[in-house]
This record gives sequence, C-alpha cells and structure tokens, in this order.
Amino acid sequence: MTDRRTYDIGARLENWARVYRPGRTIGISPTAAYCDQLKREKEGEGATGERRKVDEADADVIEQAMRHLKHRDRQLLKLCYIDQREPHVVCRVLSIPHRPPAAFVAAFRAAQAAIEAIASCSENFHSA
Repeated sequence: MTDRRTYDIGARLENWARVYRPGRTIGISPTAAYCDQLKREKEGEGATGERRKVDEADADVIEQAMRHLKHRDRQLLKLCYIDQREPHVVCRVLSIPHRPPAAFVAAFRAAQAAIEAIASCSENFHSA
C-alpha cells in the first residue's frame, strides 16, 4: 500500500475510476498496445506496466467516501472519471451552466475538494 498523502486528489480519483470502471480498460486497441510494445523493444525499453498499476485499497477509501458525498458532487465525479464525459455533457446532465466555463470548473473543483475532505477524515478516523 502506498502513502496516500503523496497523491493529489486527481490522481486518487483516476485510480478509483480505473478500479471501478466497467471493463477496467480505457481506449487502447490491441493493435496500438502491440505497436507500443514493439516500439519500446526497439528502443531498448522494458514494459513499464504503468497502465495497469492500481491501488485498490485507496480506491476503496474513495468509494467509501463517495457514499457520504452530496448526490450532485458524486454524479459529477462519476460522469467525469468513470464515464469520461465531456464537460459540456456533464453540464447538460447536471444543469450546470456551460458558459462561462468557470461555472463547470468551480463545480468540479468543489466536488474534488469535498471528496478529498471526506476521504482524509475517514482515513484519520481509521488510523487513530
């Protein structure tokens, strides 16, 4: 298990999405993966395995924290990280004004801050 304090909340949410996304894969075709592998071998690099690294324990902490998050914030994070929707789609689904873009950014950052606060509180509670 890694020290979660070194992760920023964006990285933790991306990790959560990799664990909880249906199929646990993201847009890379087998052909592209094979071409990447051939390129790395030609350049003398080994496979990093970076795409497959997940911290399931941290993803579980985030998932537990999601249960205490306001519904709108939970939906926003799910649409952005799990479903990987474009900001204009998220705005339409959640009735967030898409102009100015600062409205979406403010809602997104507020949701990130809320999940970070809940996750850190639960971690502090369990470690005490």
